[in-house]
Parts: sequence; C-alpha cells; structure tokens
Amino acid sequence: MSKVTDTSTDESPTTNQAEADLCDFLAERSELSVSFEEPDDDRERRYDRLPVARTQAGTQADVSDFPSGKSDERGNFSKKTYVRYRDTVNDFIQSQDVNELMEVTPREIGRWNQILQQRDYARTTRDGKLETLGVFIKWAEREWRITYEDGREKLSDVISKKRDDLDVSNDEKSRAGDDDYRISSERAEEIIGHMAKHDYASRQMVEFLLIYHIGCRKSALLSLNCGDIRPQKGIIEIRNRPEQAGVRLKKGNSGERDVNVTDGVIGVVMDYIKEHRTEPQGGSDALLTSWAGRINESTLYRDIAGLTKCGDCTDNNGETLTKQNASDCPESIGPHDLRRVAITTMRDKGLSWQIISGRVNAKVEMLKQHYDSPTYERAAERRKAEVIDAL
Repeated sequence: MSKVTDTSTDESPTTNQAEADLCDFLAERSELSVSFEEPDDDRERRYDRLPVARTQAGTQADVSDFPSGKSDERGNFSKKTYVRYRDTVNDFIQSQDVNELMEVTPREIGRWNQILQQRDYARTTRDGKLETLGVFIKWAEREWRITYEDGREKLSDVISKKRDDLDVSNDEKSRAGDDDYRISSERAEEIIGHMAKHDYASRQMVEFLLIYHIGCRKSALLSLNCGDIRPQKGIIEIRNRPEQAGVRLKKGNSGERDVNVTDGVIGVVMDYIKEHRTEPQGGSDALLTSWAGRINESTLYRDIAGLTKCGDCTDNNGETLTKQNASDCPESIGPHDLRRVAITTMRDKGLSWQIISGRVNAKVEMLKQHYDSPTYERAAERRKAEVIDAL
C-alpha cells in the first residue's frame, strides 16, 4: 500500500495515499499548499491531524489568503468551504481507515452513512455531508485516482443512491431549521430584558442585541471594530476588511453598508466599549474580543446558544448545561437562527421587504424563501388590515 511522506515537520507521521489525494484536492481548490499535520489552532476537533493550508511564506492560511469562494468552473474554496470539505472528507477517510481511494467499496460508504445516523444528525445534515463527499469522489474519478474494473459500481453513483434514500426535498433543504431552530420574538425580548438587569452591556448582550436588532450575519458582526460604531449619526458601519479582521463578509465588498440603530442599542454598545470590553493582546480595535483578540465563530455560537438554552436541560451527569455544552439543549439556537428570528420580527413590525433587504444584505426573493417564518397567527395578523379593507 503506497505511502507518501509528509514533510511538513521532521517528526510527522507518514501520510497515506488517500490523505495525499485529499491534500491535492484541497490545494487545487484553495490555491494554497496543503499537507497533513497538527493545526496551529487549538479548536476542538475529532482528529488530531488534518489537512492544513499554508501560504507561500509557510504561515497557516487565514481567511484573507483564500479565494473569494465565488462559484466558477473550478469552484475555488473560501476558508469556510475549505473547512467543510476538509472536515467531512477527512472524517470519512479516518473513520473508515481508508489508505487508498482505489480500495474504497460501497461498504465503506454505507458504514460512514450509518455513523452519521448514529451521531443523530438530521437528514438534511447527512444529505449535505454525503453531497460534500460526493464532490470529492467525483473529482477523484475524473483524475483517475479511482478507477473501476469488471463492472464495479461507481462510488459517486453509490453516494447518489444514499442521498436518494434520504429523500430530502429542495424545500426541506432551503427551509431546514425554520421551525425547529427558532425562538419567538417574545422570548428574544425576554432574554434582552434579563441581560439588561443581570448582565448589562456584556459582550454576550451586545452580540445578541446586534444580531436581533440588525439581522446581520455572523461575518458582519465579527468584522466590526469599535470605530465602526457612530453614535452621533446613529449608525453602524459594516465594512469588508478580511486582511485586518480575519473575517470576510459573505458578499465581500458588496456586503458593505451603514445600518441605522436605535439610541438604546447604540447606548448599550458604547457602555460595553467603555466598561466591559476586554482589551486584547496586540491592541486590536475589534469590537467583540477576548484577551486573545477578536473572537471567532465558535465563541459567538457558544455565547448565543448559552443565552437561548432553556435552563432545565442537564448533561449525562445531571449537571445543568453550561455555555460550553448549551447546544445540547433542543431549545438553544445559534447566530444564524437568531438572524432568522430578527428578519421575521422586522416583517411583523411592518418593515417592507425592500428595507429589510438593504438592512440585512440579502435579496427579497431569498428572504421570502429562506428566512421569513412567521407563526400562523402572525401571518394572519400581517394580512388582517388588507383583508378587512377588501371585504
């Protein structure tokens, strides 16, 4: 069985052929040097060694070092897309002990699919992971890294059949989480009120308040600097500065905008900056910080999940869930789902689709299809005036 030496460090273990193929795939799509090694960061992960992307200078690639991620014939990867393919395909390779892609059979595909089910992933999540693995397998087939003899079934076809068995409709994919992963606007207001009394102007309060008030994406929130808050004008400036912030707005420069913010929200943010913001090492102007610097997506997710957990759930030892494992609570939500709640609330309050579109930086059609999910009662209330007038 062939082995490919990993020269990223002098004492690193050898990299097998399947891992080398994954590195080639990721390097081609990210336009960076990729090799298996222990990452520089210390985030929680399932496996100790991963394909790590590095720049020509040898530093671990940051968000600004990746292509924009816009779709093209090669499908170049942004950092977020890179991480998705890296983690998904590596999970398949490691969990199924794959040394060479040529040796993979439908049995390994089936076993991995069963593992995904045992991890209690939703059908839409399993479908997405199978789709991601399928893209890699199709690439390997095109590159002749997987060949078939004696009429052996193509692995890409096996994956397609597994996805067909899941029977996830396009509507399910587009609206996954609309009802199961949301809180009411009343619940959101309760959380804000509780924090105003017990945790006023904390980082967590600012995170929750800005997503709920503006309906911004994670990337927009994480990219904010203190200097982007303009209390005299009553606006917050959202700017794309990936080299400086380490965060790229989802739509790049076209995602830049100024958003109007109420005096109350501006006041909370300014009080946070003055009284509770942690001054990070290196003197960064980042708005949301820890001692180490600008916080990342994982920290933001834990903060929002910690605020939205029900408070009654416990872990396997009977201990109350903490912020670290708050996502185990079925009522907790993350930043993206809070954005969904924010958009629905804006519509309930009478804002037009056009105004919301400019505020949250998304097309009206996309908002209607993916983000607006009113209750039956709220939907009827929206129609009430027009229906009564007509009748």
